[in-house]
Amino acid sequence: MDTAARGVATTAAGSPVSVPRADGRVDQFQVFYDSSATQGLPFVWHRAQAVPGGSYGDWERVSAGTVGPKASFVTAVENAAGGLEVFWLDHGGFCHSVQGPAGGAWSAPEDFGLQPSPYHGFLVLFKRSNGTLIAMASSSKPDRSMESRTQLSSDGVWRPAAAMGKVPDLYAGLSQPATVTELPDRRLKVTAREWNRDRYWQITEAAPDDGVPSGWWPEQWQLCATPQCA
Repeated sequence: MDTAARGVATTAAGSPVSVPRADGRVDQFQVFYDSSATQGLPFVWHRAQAVPGGSYGDWERVSAGTVGPKASFVTAVENAAGGLEVFWLDHGGFCHSVQGPAGGAWSAPEDFGLQPSPYHGFLVLFKRSNGTLIAMASSSKPDRSMESRTQLSSDGVWRPAAAMGKVPDLYAGLSQPATVTELPDRRLKVTAREWNRDRYWQITEAAPDDGVPSGWWPEQWQLCATPQCA
């Protein structure tokens, strides 16, 4: 946190992240440097359309939570209740803040609990056909290569992190998911590139995750013959 920064959007970092809303509107998030920041790190800002296809409102800072350093990753999604959830990288971990369906103030930034090794990518969000959200990221834990957290549409609560299997190659580490696909039976297939080598791996759920933090992913990833993992 940089609570001394006054909230001055000075220079943009990266491109805006657009989030389609269920009612047809679009919200956007953007990372901006702040000329009044005491730590030299940027912040996440947000703006929204008042009506579908309309103009955007003013940019407003989400919080005094800093982004980075070195990487200004940010992603966001509309949850089943109609609120917004935004995630950003902060010193190797992921910060998380929520805005309710009616808009207004954002919740205080909290650690989301997923933390990859350095240079192993960011967090990827996927919404299943039934409205369940899943967040996935490479893991630095020795017993797993990736982790996921699930939020059921019925209660909006993020479940504890679940292991998503281990790459059998002792010297291989995964980047963030490259693709996430929901199969006809609602299981997810995930592919990922090694963080420092041009090899791809894949894993498919044993059964659709219902929020229980174990037993839904196989123990090992499979090496793909092609980058498309066909």
